Amino acid sequence: MTYEKIDRLISITREKNKLLQDMLSLTKKQKEAIKKDAHDNLATCLEEKDRIIKQIDQLDRSFLEFFSEIKREHQIDSIDQLDTNLYPNLKELKEVVKEVTSTLLAISLLDEENSKSIKEKLESTKAELTRIKNGQKAYKGYKYKFSESFLLDEKK
Repeated sequence: MTYEKIDRLISITREKNKLLQDMLSLTKKQKEAIKKDAHDNLATCLEEKDRIIKQIDQLDRSFLEFFSEIKREHQIDSIDQLDTNLYPNLKELKEVVKEVTSTLLAISLLDEENSKSIKEKLESTKAELTRIKNGQKAYKGYKYKFSESFLLDEKK
């Protein structure tokens, strides 16, 4: 029974890793969209990532359900307490979990870069808006309309 549950955990984790690979690919596309200022592509990437995150959340809930059952059945605190001789598929589970962790790290690093790029672009845009606002003030100063007439007397 536990052997089958561990197999199910492996299956869930592999499925999660496939989704994470898709998310990594989208994060790379997101990086390109930020570089090219392709806001429509960026929005599409974010929507797709959100959809993937929801699927991963469902997988995580299923994983926790099976994981908790195994811990409860064997009265253990950690899955590491199970004997790998009795359950050789535990080694495979650990390997698949390492792959997921590696993919998550790659996504995290890329997301950090993307976030930094967006902040830089935002600061650049703020500076440009400030420059435009100051230019408008100067223009208004030169465009002043006089409401009264006046005479300039020049010396000849």
